Amino acid sequence: MTTQFLFPGRRMRVCSWNATPGFISAASAALDQQLRQLVQVEMVSLKSLDDSAASPCDLLIISAEGMDEEQFPIWVKSLSARIPRTHGIPAPALIFGVVGATIQRELLRWAVEGNWYFDIVDPEHVTSLPVRAANFLRIHDHLHEVRRMSETSRALDLKVQEMQTQLEGILKGSKAP
Repeated sequence: MTTQFLFPGRRMRVCSWNATPGFISAASAALDQQLRQLVQVEMVSLKSLDDSAASPCDLLIISAEGMDEEQFPIWVKSLSARIPRTHGIPAPALIFGVVGATIQRELLRWAVEGNWYFDIVDPEHVTSLPVRAANFLRIHDHLHEVRRMSETSRALDLKVQEMQTQLEGILKGSKAP
């Protein structure tokens, strides 16, 4: 039986980074295995978010297991500026960590107002990861589609303006005695 990938003909580049190297993430390994069943994927392990191998990146997997829960909101907010970007679009991230609802609520307004898609996943909930990852990959693709459409629209607007200027010049030239 052949595997039917979710994104046929598209190879996804997924980067992973362990923010707490003292902890080994079984969740990251489980996600890697599940992703390979759903999409054609190139997995890239990063030493840091500033690693040159981080770009381009369709999905970022961050292991933050063992991170102090009280420091978690400050840490996540500090990450957003360092997230790999392609054409200015930040890579969506799945962050593995044990973070209570109170701390997550603390991040809610900041997450909604921000321009970075991320999800905090308890390592015990690995079974929900394929759908979460697929959603993030699709959102990321949509953002790039919107960027391409905007660029095309700007180019067409410039072309129309240029043609209007040329037409005005032709009309002015034909009215001369």
